[in-house]
Amino acid sequence: MARKLLLMLAYSVIFSISLILALEFRDSFSISEKTRELIASSLLGVVGIKLLSMTFFRQFRGLLSYFRLPDVYRLAAALALPTIVFLIASFYSGYGFLQSKSAILLDYFISLSLLCIFRTSLRIWRERSEGYAPLGSNGEKQLVAIYGAGETGSALAVRMIGKRGRLLQPILFLDDDESKWNRQIHSIAVYPPQTGFEKIRRKRVSKVVVAMPSATSTKIREITEQAEQVGAAVEIVPSWEELVSGKKKVDKLRPVRIEDLLGRTAINLHSRNVFSMLKDNIVLVTGAGGTIGGELCRQIAQCEPRMLILVERAEFLLFQTEQAIRSEFPDIPAHAFIGDVTDAARMDFLMGGFLPNIIFHAAAHKHVPMMEHQPGEAIRNNTFGTVNLADLAIKHEVERFVLISSDKAVNPTNVMGVTKRLAEIVIQSLQKRSNVTQFMAVRFGNVLGSSGSVIPTFRKQIKDGGPVTVTHPDITRYFMTVAEAVGLVLDCSSDANGGEIFVLDMGEPVKVHDLAKKMIALSGLILDEDIEIKYTGLRPGEKLYEELQHTQETLENTHHKKVFRFKGHKSKETELRSFLRELAPLLRTSDYNLLKRKVQSFVPEYTPDFSPPTWAHRHDEVAISYRKDGAKVVGDKLIAFEDRTA
Repeated sequence: MARKLLLMLAYSVIFSISLILALEFRDSFSISEKTRELIASSLLGVVGIKLLSMTFFRQFRGLLSYFRLPDVYRLAAALALPTIVFLIASFYSGYGFLQSKSAILLDYFISLSLLCIFRTSLRIWRERSEGYAPLGSNGEKQLVAIYGAGETGSALAVRMIGKRGRLLQPILFLDDDESKWNRQIHSIAVYPPQTGFEKIRRKRVSKVVVAMPSATSTKIREITEQAEQVGAAVEIVPSWEELVSGKKKVDKLRPVRIEDLLGRTAINLHSRNVFSMLKDNIVLVTGAGGTIGGELCRQIAQCEPRMLILVERAEFLLFQTEQAIRSEFPDIPAHAFIGDVTDAARMDFLMGGFLPNIIFHAAAHKHVPMMEHQPGEAIRNNTFGTVNLADLAIKHEVERFVLISSDKAVNPTNVMGVTKRLAEIVIQSLQKRSNVTQFMAVRFGNVLGSSGSVIPTFRKQIKDGGPVTVTHPDITRYFMTVAEAVGLVLDCSSDANGGEIFVLDMGEPVKVHDLAKKMIALSGLILDEDIEIKYTGLRPGEKLYEELQHTQETLENTHHKKVFRFKGHKSKETELRSFLRELAPLLRTSDYNLLKRKVQSFVPEYTPDFSPPTWAHRHDEVAISYRKDGAKVVGDKLIAFEDRTA
């Protein structure tokens, strides 16, 4: 309230000065008694009417020190209304100020000018207090080119020029729009890309800033490649979401990441269907502390569920997700629970207590080489955990059950992939028995930057000086952003009829070798000079390329051209249950080959790797190791590979 009173006082002074100047201009600055009488009789009414108009146009609510061109338009409109009223009244009355139409018009322009000067002065004061220098201040600067001569690029240039201590001097713009070529923005010339990059080379510009918040990965990749050719680094402005929300300012630049180059054009998913599916429902997410689970929680919270239940067995990861959701969505009731999907009693307690309408099952062991040497644990968590949840979903009449699967489930060659394939078989076989629950699975490829994925591994290897390890020069993988993967999951879950497997058109696969080279280049290093790539050979169960569809599956289109539905042969539940009963006692066996053969008998498309682990350890000073043929060696004595079935 005090702020508003002070502002009204300041505006009253400005309007009073404006009225006096308008009448003095009209009378050629001859301060006559008549002019004084006009001012005295009109001042209170004119100032009062203008303040009312300013209130109507909400000019006392804005932050005064943030003054831009749109604010000038609003001030002009706020002052135009009383001016029009005064002009109309002057035709019917000659009282006071209304005697002179010229004075009324002069008062309008003087008032507007004084208000703009006042607001601009406040902005200059703010910028100086925050560490800005006046435009054109001297200092040794780093030469910068800005790609994008739109509003974002213009705002970035102003902040670079004016901000003290940043030492970045924009000397040219590049833009694809021909209408902007050979023009200037803030006295900085705009060039077409080809000409601009040539000037960057000649002037030894050290940095190119991509000032296009919505630039596609294809465009960023193109700019990065051109900048590399002229020896310039590339940085990028924050995304539109970060700028609009106020989380970041336009000059908070960051280096281009590999995710920017691999991410594809955003897919417009059917958010209306997703919103109506999730709104006012109770949603449970398992694996809520993981990359996929955490993003699922965030996107679900945007759709205003009645309650969000987070389940995760890793305490710290669960805490992080819970804090992020409560911070970003304080109005959404979110409850975090430590829980293991293999613990049927615990999951029954949670599901019976909250009665969720929808379950997103993201909890899983997913590290391929690690699971290859621990197949029992992988099957117990990924397959039997899914069985527990699916049975409980039917018991508690959950409406939708969404399994997060993997492209590695297609013709699997590793333990992780076959456990996901078994989980798919589970939900498809249970669909016939369920009258309420709709089961579905969603397959997608590698998620950029997720824990355990290749990108964080490469990033750490580059930071440590190398070498960067690639298993095979020809190995390829599909990559997706986490937001895109989760958007697919939500969109598919709103379109399912039960028993389907959905998959996204993930574009072209990426060579992991090329990915490593690009990450090395983005780090400012030179391949084979600063750092090398070392080939280690395919690991057990690893494919050269991933597939998206089983031979027995039928591909169908969906409402979205980038989303496909697979329908295939569904195993009978009786056969599945019989197999799982036979499989359960083998989960703790040390004979991994026996366990893999048992799984292969039920999933014939599975091609297991029968090489046992080659680790060795010492017990009571006697070395124990395992040969590749599966035999156990204790000291110098060879004994059979024993079966310690639980």
